[in-house]
Amino acid sequence: MKLQYLGLLAILLVAPLQAQDTDLPTASTSYLGASFQVYPAGFIPTVNYENFLSEKASLVFRLGANITDRQDFSDVNETEEGSGFGGSVGYRKHWHGAKGSWIVGLNTDLWSLEIDWTDPDNIGATSGTTDIVVLQPWLEGGHFFKFNDGGSQLGITAGFGREFNIVTNGDEVAQGFIGTISLQYHFRVSK
Repeated sequence: MKLQYLGLLAILLVAPLQAQDTDLPTASTSYLGASFQVYPAGFIPTVNYENFLSEKASLVFRLGANITDRQDFSDVNETEEGSGFGGSVGYRKHWHGAKGSWIVGLNTDLWSLEIDWTDPDNIGATSGTTDIVVLQPWLEGGHFFKFNDGGSQLGITAGFGREFNIVTNGDEVAQGFIGTISLQYHFRVSK
């Protein structure tokens, strides 16, 4: 009789673990969603696609806009404001738990921006427009909370990286280190 109770107890303990494993992403799992990333001089709304390579690794693709008002952050000009479009490719590692997953990622953004600037102390032009292409590698870390048995997730991440103006058409504008916070919502499109 004790053996039957132990068998029943083992089934009751193992069944939830097996059910939980079906929520984990596989190599065919993908998510579609949106993110809103803020940094001290602007914000970046994007549409995101995340494709899992395995249960613990994924590729992330983003397309969006970058809107900036660099206020007094620029060491080149007094004011710099602008916007543009671009996207990114990233790689994430995942550590899954009962309530969601922790992630660490490496991303590379490419933005085409038009920056309007003023610099009354500049010899020559005191205002103008500069077109730039910005390469921005950055690291991220954060947590995604699962909803609806993994069908959708809400994430918050923090990032740190560096902006490089790789193409500049016009006078010089600022580039440098950048810190961000991102709020993301994704829903599963394939399992």
